[in-house]
Amino acid sequence: MPDRTRRARLPSLTGLRFVLAGIVLACHTLGFVDGSLRDAAVMTFPIAATAVSGFFILSGFVLTWTHTVGDRARSFWRRRFWRIFPNHALSWTAAVVLFSVAAPPPQLSSFGEPPFYAAFLGLFMVQDWIARLEVNTAYNGPAWSLSCEAFFYAMFPLLISAVRRVPRRRLRYLWAALAIAALGLPLVAMTIPGPPPAIEEFPVNQNSLWFGYVFPPVRLVEFALGIVTARLLQTGRWPRLPRLAIIASLALAIGLLGILPLQYALGAATAVPMTLIVAGLALADVQGRSGQLARPLLVRLGEASYALYICHFPLLLALSSVIGPQRSDALWVNATLAVAFTLLAQAVALAVHRYYEQPLTTAWSRRRPPSLTTHRDQGTEAPGTSTAREAP
Repeated sequence: MPDRTRRARLPSLTGLRFVLAGIVLACHTLGFVDGSLRDAAVMTFPIAATAVSGFFILSGFVLTWTHTVGDRARSFWRRRFWRIFPNHALSWTAAVVLFSVAAPPPQLSSFGEPPFYAAFLGLFMVQDWIARLEVNTAYNGPAWSLSCEAFFYAMFPLLISAVRRVPRRRLRYLWAALAIAALGLPLVAMTIPGPPPAIEEFPVNQNSLWFGYVFPPVRLVEFALGIVTARLLQTGRWPRLPRLAIIASLALAIGLLGILPLQYALGAATAVPMTLIVAGLALADVQGRSGQLARPLLVRLGEASYALYICHFPLLLALSSVIGPQRSDALWVNATLAVAFTLLAQAVALAVHRYYEQPLTTAWSRRRPPSLTTHRDQGTEAPGTSTAREAP
C-alpha cells in the first residue's frame, strides 16, 4: 500500500468517533441519574475509559493520515486551535456560569470543590499538569482530555518528523515498543503513593489515578500508537487481521479487567485492541470494504461528535439546576430522563457543529493569501476557503 493512500477517505473512523462519544455520554448520563442506573455508571467506567483511549489513538492516526510533508508547524497549530478551542470556550463558559449559579450534584463533582485558579487553567487547557483531580475535572469534566490533546498537538510536528525518519522495516518494532509501554505504565502508576481514593467505587489513590489516567506524557503513548499505526498502513506493512480476532482481543482485554490491577481499567488494557480496531476500519475503507460505521447518518453524527463530547456536561449541569435535588428512584423515570437527555444532547451537538464550529473553523483555520484578505476587507466572500476536515 503506497504512501498515496494517506489521502483516501476514512468514513468508518468518523462513524467510530460518534460511537466513542456516545459511550462517554452514556456513562455520564447514567452517573447523573439516581437509583440502579447510577450504580450502572460505575460498571461502565472502564468502557468510557476505553472510549477516551480510542479518541487519543484516533487523533494520532488521522493527523498522520492527513499530514502533508512540508506542512509548517505554525499552520498545523492554527488549524488545531480553531478546530478545538471555540467549542471548548463555549462549553467552558457555560459550565463556569452554571457552577456559579447553582451547586452541582455530588455525582457531577466527585473530586470536590475546585480552587479559584482551576477556571483559568481549564480555559487554557493546561489543567492536567497539576496533580489534583479537583483541578483536572473542574467545571466541564470531560475537558480534561483536551489538556492531553493540546500537549499532543504541541508535540505532533516533532513526532511526525521523527517517525517519518524511521526505516519502514523498523516501524513494527517501534509499534511493539509503544504497545509494551502502554501495558507497562500502569505498573509504574501502582508504585505512586498519594491521598486516599476520591471515588469509593474505584479504590485507587488520587496520585496514581492522576498519573495513569490524566497526566499528558503518559497518554502520549496512545497518541503515538496512532501515529505509527497510520505509518504502517501508509507503507503497506500493516497486516490484515481477521475481524473476529480483533473483536476477540477487545473482549479479552475487557474480561481481564476483573483480575488485573485497577490501574489497567484506565485505558491501558484496551489501548492495543482499540488500535487494532482503528487500523482494521481504516484498512477496510482503503480497500473499499467499509461497513456500517461508514453509513451517511453515522458519518454525519461523527462529524458532530466533538461538539457532543465537549458540550454534554454543561447540559447535564443545566438539567440538574432545573430538576433540583429531589429525584425519583423509579427506574422508568430515570430511564426516560436518560433517553430524553441523550436526544437533547445530540440535537444541541448537531446545532453547535453546524452553526458555530464549522463557520469558525472554515473562516479562521487556514491563513488567507493577501489577495483573499483584500477581498474580505472589501466585503467580498472569497471562494475556495473551506477547511479540510480532521479528527480531533
